[in-house]
Amino acid sequence: MVTINDIHKIQDERNKLFGDFYSNKIPERMPISFSLPNHLIAQYGGIDPFRFQYDFSLLKETAHELCGKIISDSLPVAPAGWTTRTPAFYGILGSKTFVMGNNGYVQHPEVAGMEADEYDELIKDPINFIASTVIPRMYKNLDPANPLKMHKAYETAKAAMSEDTGKTAAYCKEFREEFGYYKGAPLGSGGFTAAPFDYLSDQLRSFSGISVDIRRNKERIKQACEVLLPLMFLQGMPANPHCEGAVGMPLHMPPFMREKDFEQMWFPTFKKLLEQFAARGARASAFCEGDWTRYLDYLEELPAGTKLKFEYGNPKEIKDRLGKKMIIAGLYPLNTVKTGTKKECVDKAKELMEIMLPGCGYVFDFDKVPLTLADINLDNYVALGEYFRDSAVYFDAGARYGMGTNTERIEKDSSIEIIPQSENDFNKAIYATENVSTPDFALERLEKYDKAFYKFYINLLL
Repeated sequence: MVTINDIHKIQDERNKLFGDFYSNKIPERMPISFSLPNHLIAQYGGIDPFRFQYDFSLLKETAHELCGKIISDSLPVAPAGWTTRTPAFYGILGSKTFVMGNNGYVQHPEVAGMEADEYDELIKDPINFIASTVIPRMYKNLDPANPLKMHKAYETAKAAMSEDTGKTAAYCKEFREEFGYYKGAPLGSGGFTAAPFDYLSDQLRSFSGISVDIRRNKERIKQACEVLLPLMFLQGMPANPHCEGAVGMPLHMPPFMREKDFEQMWFPTFKKLLEQFAARGARASAFCEGDWTRYLDYLEELPAGTKLKFEYGNPKEIKDRLGKKMIIAGLYPLNTVKTGTKKECVDKAKELMEIMLPGCGYVFDFDKVPLTLADINLDNYVALGEYFRDSAVYFDAGARYGMGTNTERIEKDSSIEIIPQSENDFNKAIYATENVSTPDFALERLEKYDKAFYKFYINLLL
């Protein structure tokens, strides 16, 4: 019989695996992090794909069953909003950019919130332009022309999101203790943001719009990325940086760009963003979507300790080029889990581990996230966990490896913390004049609330 003390011992061992790995100390074995999205969990349990998204507690029983099957050191089920978007939140806001499809997934259609002739307005006052012009176009219920409707949508959407995430967070915490999973990175050590160019292209100008602009409006794009850089920093910078935490960001546009355009327009602000996270002790964790082989030279320039997940590429080349400086993830084809036998799945894992395991610095992940139950064979999924648990061991545990976050001692550039001024910003001087008894520390707190409000609007386009 497994006792509470046994569970605590297991959890301590798992905590040490992650703690050692992310502090550049070779652990006893590679930490295992599998994660099943909520739609897949619902399918496995025969739960209606629309109904559960309005009551995530319906997933609890099935999620618990899967925790008993999947071998993972970290919690293999995710809270609402982590791997999928919650439809109540976007429905209340009247979103045109994240819309529930007939298959039950909240999807991002090709829409543009900014016209080609509006670059100057964005560059002049990005926060005001996004909140006053782009958001009303993308979210019909956040139109300043109807203040009551706008404020009501804002507050009720936040309440719905809080309730949805709260239901899954409660049972995720319960499962973490019951099964002895890794406790997770310290509170406040993670974040999420986008490369400035990707933020501009994904929803402000759209893929087709930015493709035209690249040919016609290069200088405006560069300027726009520069003014968006502080916003992306504000959005992603953790309050409590820690080596086990990370700022996540999917990287979208580079596989579709010419290398010359990538070098001139996409990479400079992305590199600076990651450097300034690193200068403050925060690790970036980027998903290089598509094939980044032609960009490996550029990735070598990124700060030490950056975590890079790859969808495609030659594992040996990536390991040889980046393995001494970066943490690498991904590269295992999800399709093998779907169509292969157990032996084929394990053999593919062995092949990858022969390249990636020596010297540490690699954490297993798939090339793609499994979205539906049809994307994986669950027996193969379990077999992979068993293989890594038993075989992905290090014989030089305790030795140092790689390079830690900000090993290069990158200097802080305080300009990245300066949000382009808007007339609607919280002004400490004016507030102190109108409220003379306010102490200085309270003014700092109120300014923090002001930035949190901006982050809400920035996040609507992430």
